[in-house]
Amino acid sequence: VVLSHALKELRVANCAATTTAESGSGDKFVPPLSLFLEQLAHNKSLTKLDISLNHCDFRTALILEDSLEKHIRLRELVLCNNPLGSLGIRSMLRLLCREQSGLERYDTEGCYVGTSDDNGQTFSYTNPGGKYVLDLWRPYHRALLRMLYKITERSGCEPGEAFEKVQFRCKKGKAKKVGVAPWTHCSKDSFGIWEVPTDGEVSFVFNVEKAIFKRFGNSIADSDCSVFLSSFYEEMRFTPGFRKVVPLLSRWHQLNNNQLAQDAYILALSKDFNLTLPQVHFMCEASRSVVKELLWQLSPCLQGGTPAMYLSGQIFSTIPDYIWVYVKMENLLNFNADNPTGHYALDLSNCSDYAVAERLLLLDRWEAAMDHKHERKDTSHRGNGSHIRNEIYQGRPLSSLCNSVAEWQLPEYGTFVFDFISNHRHPRNSDVLSDDTWESILIHVHNSQCSPDQRILVLRAISHNFLLRAMHMRALIGYFKTEEQRSEVFIIFFLRIVDMHNAKMFRVRFENEAEVRRLQERLGYATFFPFFQPENARFELDLSIYDQRLCASMFVLLATKEKYPHNIHEYGYRRVDGKDDPMPLGVPRSWGDLNSIPKDGVFRGKYMCAPEYKNLAFRKELAKSYGYLDVEGLQDSDISWWTGLTEPPEDVLNLLEFFISRFDDIEEPFKQIDGAEGNGEITLRELMEGLDAMKCKKFDPPKGKGQKPGPTKEQRVDAIFRYLDPGGEGSVSREEWNILGQLWNEFEMSIREFVHFLVLTFGDDLNDAWEALDDDGSQELSEEEFHDAIEMIGYFGPAKVVYALLDSSDDGNISVDEFAVLEKYKPKDALALRSRSEEPDLVLGIDCPNPRMKLKLMSA
Repeated sequence: VVLSHALKELRVANCAATTTAESGSGDKFVPPLSLFLEQLAHNKSLTKLDISLNHCDFRTALILEDSLEKHIRLRELVLCNNPLGSLGIRSMLRLLCREQSGLERYDTEGCYVGTSDDNGQTFSYTNPGGKYVLDLWRPYHRALLRMLYKITERSGCEPGEAFEKVQFRCKKGKAKKVGVAPWTHCSKDSFGIWEVPTDGEVSFVFNVEKAIFKRFGNSIADSDCSVFLSSFYEEMRFTPGFRKVVPLLSRWHQLNNNQLAQDAYILALSKDFNLTLPQVHFMCEASRSVVKELLWQLSPCLQGGTPAMYLSGQIFSTIPDYIWVYVKMENLLNFNADNPTGHYALDLSNCSDYAVAERLLLLDRWEAAMDHKHERKDTSHRGNGSHIRNEIYQGRPLSSLCNSVAEWQLPEYGTFVFDFISNHRHPRNSDVLSDDTWESILIHVHNSQCSPDQRILVLRAISHNFLLRAMHMRALIGYFKTEEQRSEVFIIFFLRIVDMHNAKMFRVRFENEAEVRRLQERLGYATFFPFFQPENARFELDLSIYDQRLCASMFVLLATKEKYPHNIHEYGYRRVDGKDDPMPLGVPRSWGDLNSIPKDGVFRGKYMCAPEYKNLAFRKELAKSYGYLDVEGLQDSDISWWTGLTEPPEDVLNLLEFFISRFDDIEEPFKQIDGAEGNGEITLRELMEGLDAMKCKKFDPPKGKGQKPGPTKEQRVDAIFRYLDPGGEGSVSREEWNILGQLWNEFEMSIREFVHFLVLTFGDDLNDAWEALDDDGSQELSEEEFHDAIEMIGYFGPAKVVYALLDSSDDGNISVDEFAVLEKYKPKDALALRSRSEEPDLVLGIDCPNPRMKLKLMSA
């Protein structure tokens, strides 16, 4: 029958009442109809096929799609009253839309309910990557395997490049025992049909990474993620041709007022297809009762990008419908493909959320292909080359289901939570947003009446349009109050910074170690590694996780290149059984080799390095190899060496406050302590005598009754000296003394940022700011009143530093006279700054993919 050249019409309706067992196959039953439909690939004469009432589900539909995809004479297909479900309907729609197929009419009445799962072994044409375990005695699994070989052929890949980790188990010998056998990739027969074995079990990982690289790797820039996605979808999705649009849309028209059928049809179209706005508009006009569902579920398929999506909003007849769809599509509307780094929590049963997840899985493979192209070292979470980390599916770590997200077939249900991190970095000489423009954006963000979360969505939407400097990031995170908001906006722009060698300038704004660890978890321990300024960096690393093990290796390796073992302080190792290893011989030098580090336990420590032992060349090498940073030509003078105010002991800050109140720079007290004929170094004795000569009383023991005895003055000064002498040589050089200079810079910058904020908020006259802060008119502010007041006006920077400077009398209150010291920190162009804060609509020229968010930013 199959090979007959005279057969034109074939009706095999209601023929699946019986099944037959394969000889010697035990409980393996194969419907004869499935075997018959598989053989139809050899037929070239049929013009009509009727297989109604045969219990055909989505598996049979895939077999039919595989067999008939190049059948040029078949014009009509009747599948009435089969439980195809949306997955089976999708197979039939793909068959209809193939240009090689002659199909023009099809009838799927009564086919819109059915199952849609085969233990995870389902087929997605757009994103077919994942792990497969196929029983080749099943026609459905053989059809699935052939479909994968066709995709390999279409992408220009060799089967050996796409099929990885192949294992084949089959019956061998006279005893027919099951054993592992070598797998030989399938080939085509004389009819051009892929020949696959009909027995045995084959498992493999189908990897689209090499196919992506071959097709797009040399024609699209690494950072053009949106261009890659649009090009990929253009090639891999089905676009109805001129002959196919009429049957596709006429079938939709016939389903009017059949809610169940329409829902299944929409769901089937929501994956694997490209649709134009006129086509979607026709479907809306043909059935106004499901406009909301149509626009929600088919928007991810719209060709034309953001403009088409925006224009589709004009189809709504009521505002409530628009809002309903917006809420459903919020994750898709806020997705920025050109800056995808961030945290995602997606409901895969929602077509818009599924579209975001699918895009990110494709970008993960795109980034992996670019990593291979540039020979980048693996800094992924689990050492599998993936850019997706912290994956949780249905409340369980994805690692319990598969080794990598590349081996996972994306289901159409469940909750998927994860972080995505890009490996693309921008050259140091890239054009950066000007300070004035960035300041204008921040002013409008601050003045906006939107909630902080909505402001962050706006910033994400426009983030791909510009690059920043470290100082810009420092200013940005001061505009957000909560840890969650600061972390979110920080992660959005972290990889947009071109001078990452100055990252310490903004890293010091994260004072809470727990907050820093959460950033490490989200961005990756290697990505967040302090390559250029690791001094005072504390770490606590779980060695059972690949990227934390890598981070530990980098710390030890860096120490061996600078001053091993003195650079790693306060170290410890807790074994997996909970017992602490005292490490009496110090941290093993061998841990500088990643393969020599234990794969369990927790390693902690703190990195310190004296300036004279700093090996900038090796720090640059680490940054280039593991941070993918542009370090070509970077000099010591290009780096703003920095120290945060939370890093040193409290007495070091007390000493700094004393110097700031009496000297213009940190060099003056050094010269005074070292003496007129000094040798350029300060000993402990010279420091003690110098402070006495300056009449410094900050370290004298407290006097009075009831005071608890504490460390003596000598002990406190000795602790300061040991901090300034990290190398332990017994003297403090000018370079080591300059740590106080770095603290001085941070201290002064924190104060200038505070005054800058006051000018933006209240104007050039700081008396207006004082009156606002001193709301009870008492002419003084306690520390608690000060902190409450500045939080009320929206300042979330380091307030303790400012308070310590202003309370020069150390009486626990700030007077109006003490507040006046801020006058010398006012910006020179204070009036111009204030006028800029009142200018309207400074960001109208920025392209914002989310129209609603842009309107909110404009209205601010």
